Amino acid sequence: MPETTSLFNKIAKHYDSLNTLFSFGMDKLWRKKLVEQISGSHLILDIATGTGEVAIETVKKLDGSRVIGIDPSAQMLSFAKKKCDTIQYRDKISLVQGYAEDLPFENDKFDAITIAFGIRNTVNPLQSLKEMNRVLKTGGIVAILEFTIPKNAIFAPIYLFYFKKFLPFIGSFFGSKKEYKYLSDSTS
Repeated sequence: MPETTSLFNKIAKHYDSLNTLFSFGMDKLWRKKLVEQISGSHLILDIATGTGEVAIETVKKLDGSRVIGIDPSAQMLSFAKKKCDTIQYRDKISLVQGYAEDLPFENDKFDAITIAFGIRNTVNPLQSLKEMNRVLKTGGIVAILEFTIPKNAIFAPIYLFYFKKFLPFIGSFFGSKKEYKYLSDSTS
């Protein structure tokens, strides 16, 4: 696995627009569905918050919610901060630089934890899950959104071509072919 913090620092500028392009705009719907899974939660930790899309969607949709977004990439957090500073919900979102494997929070703190397109990019996914369990309140919710290869025999080859060949090719126009090749290779 390459050093993912450096990788995400490099692609931060185009991350949101490429996600929307590569998912045909479905990424927005998927994030909304993720937030629906944690309705009723008040204090939420968004791991691998990136540019803050899930954090922003959460405070927009869940009245009375507060989100702490954590990410190891300073560049991604810089873009998240700019977005949060321009919306009316900025006082409900805090951003922290850090790693999923070593969360800088006390035990039993959060009502819910979200992670969108990030568990596969952690250095140690099992340790990350243990840390989530540690900081999650008893009865809390962990909602994970991640890519996977379709099981449909007709659609799977089309998806694999698109995700393994086309996605890195388009990413190369944004100076990100190597980075998007990693992202497609990391999906299983």
